[in-house]
Amino acid sequence: MLGAMVVITGAQIVCRIFFTSLAWSEEATRYLLIWSTLLGAGCVYKHAGHISISIVQDILPDKAKDVLQIVIHGLCSFLFVLIMYYGIQYFGRQGKQLSPAMRLPMRYIYTCIPIGCGIMAFHALDAVIQSFLHLLGKEEA
Repeated sequence: MLGAMVVITGAQIVCRIFFTSLAWSEEATRYLLIWSTLLGAGCVYKHAGHISISIVQDILPDKAKDVLQIVIHGLCSFLFVLIMYYGIQYFGRQGKQLSPAMRLPMRYIYTCIPIGCGIMAFHALDAVIQSFLHLLGKEEA
């Protein structure tokens, strides 16, 4: 998607200089950015790459860190499922709208909300399970 954004933006620059500007390029680039952001957020969540403030977590004992991780990932799971739910509702209400320049049904754009948040919810639930198993493994030792 990022490669397509570069190509479209480059074509827009060339066409603006030598020909007539492309009416659809800005819109296509924006929608590709939205999709790549929401899909990329799931990948970053899986690898714990989001920015976090860990000062409280750093001063806690190991068992309490695991409990805190379960709570944090549980809250994130709830948030992602909630956003996914409302994203599906929004998709249902606005799905027949057409984009201004490309005349693309907006349901293709709005679908990224439930899909992206669904991926993040899956990874958050996986993190809850992994943290819980890690906690159980520490108690047995």
